[in-house]
Amino acid sequence: MIVQFNRAARTARIAHGVVALVALAAVSTSMNIGSWKHSQLPDHVGYAGGFDAGWEHMANQPAYFTVTSCLLVLIASVAAAVRPAGRVVGRWGAVFAVVRIASIGCIAITGLVFNVLLRDDSPLVGVEWWNDTLAHVVLPVLAPAVWLVFGPRGETTGRRILASTILPLTWLGATLFRGPLLDWYPYDILDVPGRGWGVVGPTVGVILVVYLVVVGVMFAVDRVLASNRLKFKRG
Repeated sequence: MIVQFNRAARTARIAHGVVALVALAAVSTSMNIGSWKHSQLPDHVGYAGGFDAGWEHMANQPAYFTVTSCLLVLIASVAAAVRPAGRVVGRWGAVFAVVRIASIGCIAITGLVFNVLLRDDSPLVGVEWWNDTLAHVVLPVLAPAVWLVFGPRGETTGRRILASTILPLTWLGATLFRGPLLDWYPYDILDVPGRGWGVVGPTVGVILVVYLVVVGVMFAVDRVLASNRLKFKRG
C-alpha cells in the first residue's frame, strides 16, 4: 500500500511538473514577444494608447488576462508538484488552495473567451504560434485535466471559491482603472471608450458567471472524488 501511494504521489508530481513547465513556457514566450513586438491596436476601438517593444511591453504582459492566468497555473502547479497530496496545512495551505481554484477557473476562461470571442484569422508563426498554442489551447485543457486526475482532493470549499474571485476581480479592477489613464485596454471586449459600459458591463458579467460555473463544477467534482477516495480507503 505504501509503495502504491509513493508511486501515485510520484506520478502526480510529474504531472503537475509538466503543467508547470508548459505554463512557464507560455509566460516566457509572452515576455519574449513583448521584447521585440509593439502592442497592437485592434480595428475600430475607442482607445489609442500602446506600449513599445522592449522592457515597457514586457513589464505590461501581466495586464493580459492570459498571462495572469498562466502565472496562476505556474504557481499552483509548482506547489502541487512539491506537495502533490495537498499536504500544505494551515494558512499557506488555504492560500495555495485558493490560488489553485483561481488558476483552473481563469485558465478555463482564457481558453473559452479567447477562442470564442477574440481569435481572428491572422496567421501566426514561430514563437507567436507556440505562445498561442500553449496559452490558449494546451493549458486550458491540460491544467483542468491534471487537476481532475491527480487532485489534490478535498481543497475546494465554498469559502475558498468566493476567495478565489478576488484574483480575477483584482485584475479586472486594475485593468479598468488604468485604462483611462493609459488610454489602453488589453482586449477590445473591454473597450469602454468605444463600446460603453452598456456593452462592456454585461460582457464582463457573463464572463464572471462562467467563471463561477467553472469553479462550481470543480466544487461538485471535488466533493464526489474526495468522497469516493475516502470510501476506497475505508474499503
